[in-house]
Amino acid sequence: MRLFSTLFISIQLLCLGSITAQALQLSGTISDLQTGEPLIGATIYAQDAQVGTTSDFAGAFSLELPAADTLIFSYTGYESTGRFVRTSSKALQVQLSTSNTLLNEVVVIGYGTKQRGDLTGAVASVNTENIDKKPFTRIENALQGSVAGVQVSQYSGRPGGGISVRIRGATSLSAGNDPLYVIDGVPVLFTDGIDPANIASIEVMKDASASAIYGARAANGVVLITTKRGIPNQTQISFNSNIGVSEVVRTLPVLGATDYVDLINESYINAGQQPVLTADNFTANTDWQDEIFQQAVTSNAQLSVSGGSPDTRYFIAVGRTRQEGIVKESGFERFNFRTNLDAQLRPGIKVGTNFSVARINADNIPDNNRVNQGGVILGALSTPPIIDIYNPDGTYTTNPLQAWENPIANIEAPQDVSSTTRVVGNVYALFEILPKLEFKTSLGIETNYNKNDYFLDPFRTQFGRSLEGLATTNTNREFIWLWENTLQYNWQLGDNNFTLLGGITAQESAYEGTFSRAEGFPNGAITTLNAGSRKIEASSYGSQWALFSYLGRLSYSRQDKYLLDLNFRADGSSRFGRGNRFAYFPAVSAAWRISKEDFFASKWIADLKLRASYGATGNQNIGDFTALGLYATGANYNFNDIILPGTRPSTISNENLRWETTNQYDIGIDASLFNYKLNVTVDYYNKLTNDLLINIDLPRSSGFESGIQNLGQVRNQGWEFSLRSFNVQKKNFGWETAFNVSANRNEVLDIGGPDKIIFAGDIPESGFSVIVQEGLPLGSFYGYESLGVDQQTGDIVFADLNDDGIVDENDRTVIGDANPDLIMGLTNTVRWKNFSLDVLLQATLGNDVFNATRIETEGMFSVKNASTAVLERWRNPGDISRIPRAVFGDPAQNSRISSRFIEDGSFLRLRNVTLTYALPDKLREQARLTDFSIYLSGQNLLTFSDYSGYDPEVNRDGGSAISQGIDYGTYPQARIFTGGLRISF
Repeated sequence: MRLFSTLFISIQLLCLGSITAQALQLSGTISDLQTGEPLIGATIYAQDAQVGTTSDFAGAFSLELPAADTLIFSYTGYESTGRFVRTSSKALQVQLSTSNTLLNEVVVIGYGTKQRGDLTGAVASVNTENIDKKPFTRIENALQGSVAGVQVSQYSGRPGGGISVRIRGATSLSAGNDPLYVIDGVPVLFTDGIDPANIASIEVMKDASASAIYGARAANGVVLITTKRGIPNQTQISFNSNIGVSEVVRTLPVLGATDYVDLINESYINAGQQPVLTADNFTANTDWQDEIFQQAVTSNAQLSVSGGSPDTRYFIAVGRTRQEGIVKESGFERFNFRTNLDAQLRPGIKVGTNFSVARINADNIPDNNRVNQGGVILGALSTPPIIDIYNPDGTYTTNPLQAWENPIANIEAPQDVSSTTRVVGNVYALFEILPKLEFKTSLGIETNYNKNDYFLDPFRTQFGRSLEGLATTNTNREFIWLWENTLQYNWQLGDNNFTLLGGITAQESAYEGTFSRAEGFPNGAITTLNAGSRKIEASSYGSQWALFSYLGRLSYSRQDKYLLDLNFRADGSSRFGRGNRFAYFPAVSAAWRISKEDFFASKWIADLKLRASYGATGNQNIGDFTALGLYATGANYNFNDIILPGTRPSTISNENLRWETTNQYDIGIDASLFNYKLNVTVDYYNKLTNDLLINIDLPRSSGFESGIQNLGQVRNQGWEFSLRSFNVQKKNFGWETAFNVSANRNEVLDIGGPDKIIFAGDIPESGFSVIVQEGLPLGSFYGYESLGVDQQTGDIVFADLNDDGIVDENDRTVIGDANPDLIMGLTNTVRWKNFSLDVLLQATLGNDVFNATRIETEGMFSVKNASTAVLERWRNPGDISRIPRAVFGDPAQNSRISSRFIEDGSFLRLRNVTLTYALPDKLREQARLTDFSIYLSGQNLLTFSDYSGYDPEVNRDGGSAISQGIDYGTYPQARIFTGGLRISF
């Protein structure tokens, strides 16, 4: 045995000596075959040794190998090449020819991957190369201005606030219009717990062919997000940290104390009453906007470790994001942890896991409300300047003419804190049953636990004193599991290549929550509900839903010329009637690579592909038991002077309830010109959504006020154009451009007849501002047509459209459209030596905004402060003005919903500018670093718009497709300046 051990050790030493003896010292240069220019940052990788390096600014490289090996030379935009080396060399001369890297890059699709050149559907990729250098807190920020046909609107500037994403328009009235997000194969309800710095790729699936594999939930498109993985034999530790300052872009001019007193007294006099204010009685002149807004600090830090061996890859990351709000006492904080692991257990068996844990904390302040409902933004605009913030006893002041809290009270007095814990991930196993036959099983989970605590002390505010303090606690938790099993087989018959995919998936959710409220607190020291003397409410609730699905796809290609994809998915949902739970979503797409044909010969067209697709997708985002007749508790009754618990019917049953279905066809062209330096994509699409899920009014004889039914159609049609060009590729200078523009036309075709009308967008004391009716687009503003101010009376003249001599509700009409005519994005990336500059411009053209904020600030019908625009109000007969007279109570209804408050919401925004400096290669190599760069970034630097409010990118009603573009005291977006450092070694 000892002899065997000695022999074994001797053999190992001999082998080691042999390897050492054969070590190779290599160096050389890499350049462009046509121009001879050196290629900077080209990759040199040894296949067997699995080590590599990159070329410097002269295109030079050096590498040590343990033995003879094959080197792979690659560079973005060029054809890769291999070279076998067996001896040391200091004069390797490698020249690469340009290629269509964009067509060869691997794109993630549903349940698989494809080369971009083989795509038959409309799939767009988002450039995520520098996403970690920008102050993004949400994944959706990376989509802004980057993808044709995708409209991304941050409808509130509140830290961590919601973002609306519309892919090729809105398709549903009430069943949701946001796309399906799939992160590492797990469909998720929300994306706010995912750190953008961990993202490797984002693919947007826009047409039915690309998204039909997700069937039931893909009517609004699919966004596939893949997080980073480790690279074998390349252990890397990366640290990225930045800090910045944010500020309000602009404030709105409002009246000072003297002008406010004049306005209020004039409004009372015009109403036939006596003046109510005397300027001498007030000494304050408070600028409430200056009091609520602040310069806020943002910070972000991520640390990641990645690497692995040929059989194992890992990526582990932790991060913290902290963003103070530009409105005091508002803020957002997120802690992230992610681990991705892939392991080849043995030939034919691979396992892995992707898991992320996030903790999100938010300090909330109320917006999108008027001052008497706690709205901070409208409060800052409409609170009288003649009062201070605090009374002498430390309590908050109120409007002297009406008991409304001042905006600082609405910020400081309540403690409104939300916390969310999210876990998203999966484990998978991949088995190669036979050559080219793979079976994959995956178990995914998504858990969400949210808690909101609110407390208002019993002393400092009038509302708090009236209730002797108030506290509420709201908790909800949801657990979702997803089990997916797929089988994929690849085979080739001559020039014909086939890929067949089949699978079964099951998903289930369990949801529960609690709500409690208490009043009557002795003081503000103890904020929990147990300190309240009156327990007002305590309730709990729960719900469930489930999906069971079959899916399949057949992909066919012949000589890379003729491409065909057939997709199919059958989904069964617990949310629909027993006879309608399953729906079927087929899709077909084909492409013809014309440039591959022998007859095609062009010096300037390098690649040309024609695509066409047609398919169906679905939407099931309604209540969990909507098809069933539900009962509600709380219908207690008195029996013999004893209160007994009771229930009552709350919703009407509808066993015929079925899916919304969107049928879409798409025709597209992909072209690469001038030796792949210019890449163009053009698409035309037509989407028709049938069986809309609409909550309609019911006859009172039914015993119910309303119920959800399948009724109606909505159509979206439009075109998209995107361009990516490599303008200059020189040794010390490079310039790349990406541009996209798109147009979408939305129209309601049917909601139960031409006389059927749905109203939305309610403005307090003014009524509904939005109409849904056949022949109109979703987001149509509805009201009176203003003809200007009558010079004699000072009141607004409204159009008598039906010529009956009376202006009443029958004269209301469509006064605006919140949908843009065009959306555009332009990105330029310029590199000069060690500097790079990335600039993103975003534009929206042709959309209207209903500025309901102006009803409050230009209404002049109450005791609120007003905009300086009212200084030009009508005062005497003969005055020419666009602002009517000031009159308390507004007897002529000058502030009714009308075209007076419709404004052009078009804008051009300098969305992001990032300047980066990278340490020179020689210094970086001496410090043994793979990356060392510093960067400066600015977000929302400039906005060019005629809109008179804080920001034209608003939507009071969040992601609603019906009532879009309403500004009613919306939290404005911030201008953010950030500086950061990124180190990898």
